[in-house]
Amino acid sequence: MKIFLLPSSIILLFQFSSYGQISGPVNGGTFTVVAIPGSTQTWVNPGNVAASDNVYASFGSITTANAYTDYLVVTNFGFAIPGGSTITGIVVEVERSDVNFRTIDNSVKIVKGGIIGGDEKAVSATYPLTDTYQQYGNAGDLWGLAWTDADINASNFGMAVSAKKINSPSGAATGKIDDIRITVYYNFVVLPVNLISFSASKNNKSVSLNWTTANEINMTAYEVQRSADGTNFAPIASVPSQNIRSLTQYNFDDPNPPGNILFYRLKMIGISGYTKYSKIVSVNFSSGNKISLYPNPVSTNQILHIADRNGQLLNIRFFDMAGRMLSNMIINSDDISLSSLRNQKGVVVFQVTDSKFQIIANGKLLVQ
Repeated sequence: MKIFLLPSSIILLFQFSSYGQISGPVNGGTFTVVAIPGSTQTWVNPGNVAASDNVYASFGSITTANAYTDYLVVTNFGFAIPGGSTITGIVVEVERSDVNFRTIDNSVKIVKGGIIGGDEKAVSATYPLTDTYQQYGNAGDLWGLAWTDADINASNFGMAVSAKKINSPSGAATGKIDDIRITVYYNFVVLPVNLISFSASKNNKSVSLNWTTANEINMTAYEVQRSADGTNFAPIASVPSQNIRSLTQYNFDDPNPPGNILFYRLKMIGISGYTKYSKIVSVNFSSGNKISLYPNPVSTNQILHIADRNGQLLNIRFFDMAGRMLSNMIINSDDISLSSLRNQKGVVVFQVTDSKFQIIANGKLLVQ
């Protein structure tokens, strides 16, 4: 019997793949300095850590033992982790050096939602004489925090580093950083169904929901959920899956639902326990405006939805409370990006007109 020994590189590959998918290493796009009480030095040219190119961010020199710098903060890494993924680990790499061999970490932390926090990852190793990457975290390390794909993909995700002089009276610390990059490890399981379409329509006093699927396999059910505000949903029915690979039609009637404006979505449930939500659809029974915007309140990193657009080409204008126009857009979709209102907080006024420039809806929106 022959015995084959696997090369170490293959063994590492098997161990590595157990962590699932990988994104990175990726460099950041926004570079700032955040003051730390008691710091004696700040970082100069923080944007120079955007690539490994022998162009550095530095703090000059520190001559007092244990004196430390402000935080150098890097965010906006541009990750695109798939929705529904489970984050399993975050690795930060800092390429650093000090020709005087007198600099060490003061603090190394993660940035979540724009807030510096999580586990302290500072190491006691002195910055080397020549540029070398120092790794913080690993493929199974979440830095003491809970993460979603949205947290990682957000522009305010990143890391922060502060340096200090070693506990020695002689010499000066002259540390510098050439590059900072992040790698994210995650597990992504594709739900065994493809939702082709999902719609809601009025049928006298009831609402008819219709959806079409393809490639169903190992599905359990479709939970129909209803909401009065487009944000808080509650289940109203469960429709068993047929588990058919070809196109499959489903329908559900919601008789005499309460309220004038109603929102619906599907919670798609697989046998393995994985779930995924459909887009939100809506109907409007009110006799006034036939168009409504939701959710309300809304944040600028959310998508604003249009209820009862009925395929129309719409012109939507946003104004501040003083009447100044903030945004003017033509929409041929049920979804609206609020990127144009990114710097606006508080109440804004909206006006919706149709292709004949007739006002068909207006109101106020709270932007958080």
